Amino acid sequence: MWKYHYLVLFLTGFLAMWPFALHKLYTEQNSDTKAYKELLDEETKRPEENEEVSIQEPSYSGEDAVSDNQSEEETAEEIQDEQPNETQVIKEELPPVEFFRDTLFIGDSRTMGLSEYADLNNAAVFADTGMNIYRLYTKKNSVQGQDAYLEDILSKKSYRKIYLMLGINELGYDEAQTVKRYEEEVLNLQKRQPDAEIVLEANLHVTTARSKRDEIFNNEGINRINENIKVIAEKYGFTYIDVNELFDNEEGALNPEYTHDEVHVYGKYYQQWADWIKGVK
Repeated sequence: MWKYHYLVLFLTGFLAMWPFALHKLYTEQNSDTKAYKELLDEETKRPEENEEVSIQEPSYSGEDAVSDNQSEEETAEEIQDEQPNETQVIKEELPPVEFFRDTLFIGDSRTMGLSEYADLNNAAVFADTGMNIYRLYTKKNSVQGQDAYLEDILSKKSYRKIYLMLGINELGYDEAQTVKRYEEEVLNLQKRQPDAEIVLEANLHVTTARSKRDEIFNNEGINRINENIKVIAEKYGFTYIDVNELFDNEEGALNPEYTHDEVHVYGKYYQQWADWIKGVK
């Protein structure tokens, strides 16, 4: 019997300690499981939809470091400049507007030459041989494909530019009356076409030979009317251009090499005239 005495004591002790052992084992297992679950939740956690997330930019040192006296706003601007803007839209450049688009030329036979021999990009032209400031609204247009009267041309379209070259055919009239009428008609054009840039052109000189033998149509009279036109342009802020610099000789007269009748230039030179207009500043 005594040989089983220690076995009975061992079994009795084991049974007494078994509940405590099971409790400890269960507690440790739950603790490990809870810790694992918390770790898993932390790694998979995502910010809520309205939660602000602060991202700290790495600091720089050495030559690339931002000095202490540089503002945070300047720093942000530099960082933005360094980074490409993916949302930036590059606008497509539009083709340049044709220089003579929506342009109207008004003049005499010299302006007719421009319409016939130069590329004016479909500009409107109102001109006729002998046209003068007194006949603007009574004389018909000689340019094919255009309205017969200036009134119709002005009323049907708004122009971007209007070039006016008149004055030589008025030399036989009273000079003061001509200047007054010229000023009135230019202001009338401005009233009818308020959005147009009005360009007043100096009249082309004649050759020295023609000027010397003609008591009316000579360069002295042309220079006087041109000077009055320039004064009108300056008075009202219109543009004034003088093409004589292109065709004059050293005497200040039309170069005989450019003309066949001492008054008009050869057809081949009208394109140079048109190109000169484009280059005038």
